[in-house]
Amino acid sequence: ARTLPTRLVVLAAGAVGAVAYFLVGRPDKPDEPLGRRMAELEARAQTSAETMSGEQLMALLQKRAQDNPADPMPHKFMGDLLAQAQRPQEAQLAYQSALRRDPNNVDALKALADLSFRMTMTIEPATANLYRRVFLLAPDDLRAGYMAALGDWRAGRRAEAEAQFAAIEARTPEGDPRRQMFEALRATFASDAPTDGPPAPEPAEPSVPAP
Repeated sequence: ARTLPTRLVVLAAGAVGAVAYFLVGRPDKPDEPLGRRMAELEARAQTSAETMSGEQLMALLQKRAQDNPADPMPHKFMGDLLAQAQRPQEAQLAYQSALRRDPNNVDALKALADLSFRMTMTIEPATANLYRRVFLLAPDDLRAGYMAALGDWRAGRRAEAEAQFAAIEARTPEGDPRRQMFEALRATFASDAPTDGPPAPEPAEPSVPAP
């Protein structure tokens, strides 16, 4: 049987009610009506998570967050469900809620960076900074490092970007499909950036709204 995290990855969530708690990050909010069935849902999540609806998973994650207010993962999984349900602004808030609990949670940082990239289809300074943090925390995530370098290129820091491109490409084996991905990303995002004027200032660390 699939575990709950696996189910969260493959689920294309439909109904996603009762989400206000996650979006403002308030662990003191009382249970929603489905809270009365949490024991049953927990048992199902352990044995047959693939049979659960998006709404049931939401309710279960809410209860887990209430029981463990400092745990970032229920909020991160909530963001995954909201992103899959095409509710990107709410997903952003859920990921930010996870990062308030653990600012160095690589899964939440990467999910927020990827979501921000998909929403804008460009690498804005805040998005590049998220990728940079992922790369610092997970140096083997070469895509995150490359995305951060693309953000540097677009911000005018081309020497730093070129050095990062070269370092990452040197670590990517011949025949690795990531090489083609990097070439496509560079052709798309490092070919139309401004060439005149002084480099843009170093982006500030992205802020996470207070609870």
